[in-house]
Amino acid sequence: MDALARPPWPTLTEHRRRAGLARAAKYAHVIDGQLVTTRQAATRLGISPYAAAWRIKNSPHPLTWAGLQRGKRHGSC
Repeated sequence: MDALARPPWPTLTEHRRRAGLARAAKYAHVIDGQLVTTRQAATRLGISPYAAAWRIKNSPHPLTWAGLQRGKRHGSC
């Protein structure tokens, strides 16, 4: 085996990049065709990131800004 050949496993940099992208995907949402993070949605809605995450989780999909602004509570419309 050549000393300069790539090992069959990912390098630390590749591993960290993939891990970072996977973690970022957890907090990304498609709202009206736009890919936004939970923090961006919270800022646009004027609420806390925790409240934005709750609304995103409990709102009907596909997500819309109008649907998220309604602030559904306890299953009411």
